[in-house]
Amino acid sequence: MRGFSSGLTRILARTLARTFAGLACGVGLAAFGAGAACAQQYPDKPIRILLGFAAGSGADIPARFYAEELRKASGGAATFIIDNRPGASGNLSVEGAAKAKPDGYTLLLASTATTAGNTALYKDVPFNVEKDLTPVAALHENGFALAVHPESPVRDVAGLTAMLKAKGGKATYGWATTVALASSVIYVGGAKLDVTPVAYKITPQAISDLAAGQLDFAYADVPFAVGQEKAGRVRLIAVTTAERVPGRPDLPTMNEQGFKTSDTTALWALWAPAATPQPVLAKLGAWAKEVSASKATADFLIPQGASPVVGDAAFMKKKLQEALVSWRQVQKDGKLDPMQ
Repeated sequence: MRGFSSGLTRILARTLARTFAGLACGVGLAAFGAGAACAQQYPDKPIRILLGFAAGSGADIPARFYAEELRKASGGAATFIIDNRPGASGNLSVEGAAKAKPDGYTLLLASTATTAGNTALYKDVPFNVEKDLTPVAALHENGFALAVHPESPVRDVAGLTAMLKAKGGKATYGWATTVALASSVIYVGGAKLDVTPVAYKITPQAISDLAAGQLDFAYADVPFAVGQEKAGRVRLIAVTTAERVPGRPDLPTMNEQGFKTSDTTALWALWAPAATPQPVLAKLGAWAKEVSASKATADFLIPQGASPVVGDAAFMKKKLQEALVSWRQVQKDGKLDPMQ
């Protein structure tokens, strides 16, 4: 009986230890010595990645690529599911992540254009990116492209400007993201144009109307815009980046063509709710770094005009601070009223 009792005691002790570790992981109690247990148990169920853009959008395509590559980096231990939550220029997805349980099973895929840009351009956002989120690792960056109708006589920004002036206030542009709006306002204001903005929930809707001849121009993220150009739906005439983008070195920048713009390059990263246990963040960060540094990722991104970026959590914290400063300058340059 003594041996049976001793064995039962050991079983109960192990069970209690596992239960406590699981609870500690759920509420981020790494300070109670559960950090190692969190990392050992994690993950034991699918991991959701919130994305603030629609399925099939320019952001969704790399998101699904990352979901599969992260699974491979985990050695098959983790399953990643993309949870599309479009609307409010990505704010819905950021809010969802900010309010999620900090256990490593709800993550966010978002760029500095959404996290920092929306903080600078919206009057009230339901989150604080510095307090409610913690970066896991950088993934890639991409710029934005200025698109016109594929059969338009316009071949450059000067030609577009002349056409818009000739319309005498009847011209329109479409926007669905803070970057598209900021880029448009800065261009229109700098060129002293009278153009009516048309708001859309998602970028594909704006590009669809542009292709149908209902808009005069629209800005879109380069990976999506390049795909639309290949499909014959638009013609690209410029990028907003400081330098020409990989994959489309023939496409000149706005600055090269003599038109003022702000560099609204979006740096994409994986984020987690604040208070996520550090061992879990470390495991996710290692997987993300392996993915962003891989040849497969470079081969996937570069032809689309995007560039892989290898950077840890500290790197992304610094980049977030820089982006908050630069996006406030974008707001000032564009004389943008805070959005609701």
